[in-house]
Order: sequence, then C-alpha cells, then structure tokens
Amino acid sequence: MHHIPVMLSEVILFLEVHDGKKYLDLTAGFGGHASEILKKIPNGELYLIDRDNAAIEHLSTLYSGIKNVHVLKMNFSDINFSMKFDGILADLGVSSFQFDSLERGFSYRFDAPLDFRMDQSERNRLYDLLEMNPKEIAKIINKNSDEYQSEEIASIIKRGYKENRMNTTFDLKHAIIEGKNNKDVKRGLKRVFMAIRMFVNDETNSLEKMIEKIPECLNQNGKFVIITYHSIEDRLVKEFFKSRNDMRSVKKKVVKPSFLEVQRNKRSRSAKMRIYERI
Repeated sequence: MHHIPVMLSEVILFLEVHDGKKYLDLTAGFGGHASEILKKIPNGELYLIDRDNAAIEHLSTLYSGIKNVHVLKMNFSDINFSMKFDGILADLGVSSFQFDSLERGFSYRFDAPLDFRMDQSERNRLYDLLEMNPKEIAKIINKNSDEYQSEEIASIIKRGYKENRMNTTFDLKHAIIEGKNNKDVKRGLKRVFMAIRMFVNDETNSLEKMIEKIPECLNQNGKFVIITYHSIEDRLVKEFFKSRNDMRSVKKKVVKPSFLEVQRNKRSRSAKMRIYERI
C-alpha cells in the first residue's frame, strides 16, 4: 500500500527521536513515519494508533513479531495511557490509499457510493446530514470548509436527496458544480467533500478531545508534532496550545513542506506543521 509520508525528515528532526525512548504515532496509517522512527529506536518503544481497519491490518502484518512495536485500533480522541511518551506525532491528512479506495467515497475523481467513513464498522453519519434541512447542511459545510456558496450547494444537495439522486460521489459532485455556477469549481469540490468527510467522521470534535489529552501524555521536554491540512484544524490547534501554560511552541511559525517535496507529492502542498514541547 503506497503512501508517501509528509515532511518525513522534519518529523524525525522535531520529534527528537532517540534510542531508548517511547514514541506514539496517533495516525499511523500505513507506517510511513513509523518505519523511519523505528529505525532509530531499536531499544525504544513505538505505539501505533489508527481507526482504519485496513491500516490496522497492514500495520499488524508489517510489524508482526517486533516486540517494541504496539499496534492499537482506536480513535485518537480515545487515548488513555498510564505511561508517558517522549514524542507524539499526529498527521491529520487522509492517506492516498483512503482517497483512492472507491468504497470510501472520499474523492470526487471516482464515481463510487457515498460513504466518507474512516472506520467502516461505525454507523454512517452521512444520512444524519442528508436528513437535515438545507440551512443546517449549509451551516456544517461552511463551518468545516469556509465555503462561501454553502447555501446554494446545500439546497441542491437536499433536493437531490429528496429525489433519490444523492447516492454516489458523482451525484454529490454534480450538485456542487451546479451550486458553484461554474465559479471556482475545483476548490468548491475539495472544500465540500472535505467538509462532509469531517462531519461524518466527527473530525473536529475528535481533534479537540485529542489535543486536550496531549500534555498529560508527554514526559517533561517531550515533543508533540502535528501536521494539519486546512485553516480550521490549524486554527484550533494554535488557539488551544496558546492557552496552555504547560506547553510551549518550539517554532513561532508553521513549518511547511519544501518546494521539492511538493513537486514530488502534490498532496503535501497544504500541510502545516506545528511543534510543541511539554514544560
């Protein structure tokens, strides 16, 4: 399963990975960052978390028999460790595998059933959204994406759902295109698909719960490295840690991928990394 880890060298640098220490990857995915961390800690411990069944199956096979790697299926909002870590990583991006898996319906590039779930064993909240009135749908789209034409798009989505024409990703895609009235369509597609995915997976609420637990999970001088991909997530992280007196920001400005990395991996272009230290 091919996935290029974002800002890999920066993650290793700012996590300050040293042998004999404990590290936690909250979004282990298919092991892109984890494999590099593991190389540097033959006598350390690495805990890997993901909510995606496919990722957990892959990680469990990949690290089978490796005693210092622990693979756990859970939502990162549910972390509850008695131990503390020297470094914690959270990469909030959706993996290439997830985007390209037709059954998930994450991408407007493929015609597939609407789904949007990270964990397909969970109840699908998509239908809660589609049952709402257009104003409520618009509010969620706007809140999760800052899409300025959310009301027009929401009305068309609702109309399509009532007429039983909101079953596939292309049904949703055509509703967004109609709502955008051929203005800035590509950005609109990205924003609305992201907004609905965030709602279905309760991503903002999960992120809030997770970052609240980070300080208590870190040893003194332990590092927390987080990579976000849009302004809503980044703003939430920035404001939370600004309010804490037990964490300090290691870098005043966000760290962004290099020009060369963006050329190699287009999906990294919107990534922003923030680094915090437990004091």
